[in-house]
Amino acid sequence: MTLNVIVAAVFGAVTLYMATKEHRTVAYRMAWIPGVMAMMELAVCGIVFTAVPMALEVILMVCRITVLVCCSLALKKDAAKARNRRRRREVQRRVATDRMLYELKRPTAHHCA
Repeated sequence: MTLNVIVAAVFGAVTLYMATKEHRTVAYRMAWIPGVMAMMELAVCGIVFTAVPMALEVILMVCRITVLVCCSLALKKDAAKARNRRRRREVQRRVATDRMLYELKRPTAHHCA
């Protein structure tokens, strides 16, 4: 029973962390998965260990770990996308600044009519 409460708390923390991410990210859209699992852990608290054989408990633990790994991968993927987006914007700003400086330094030709 204590393990179920600990697992529910971990899933709840993962849900809050993922839900506070920027909108339109994979992690934000996936935040409901660990949230539902946390609610299910609390709903079956105490029942699983007494009524389920050890082999099924091992399968359940593998499923829990799989969900946590998938959530972690989604968070890393979103962080990499954000990092790449920041780098692209910085390069675009630098190119725009260089272009503006080039335009300012370029001599203008004055033609007399």
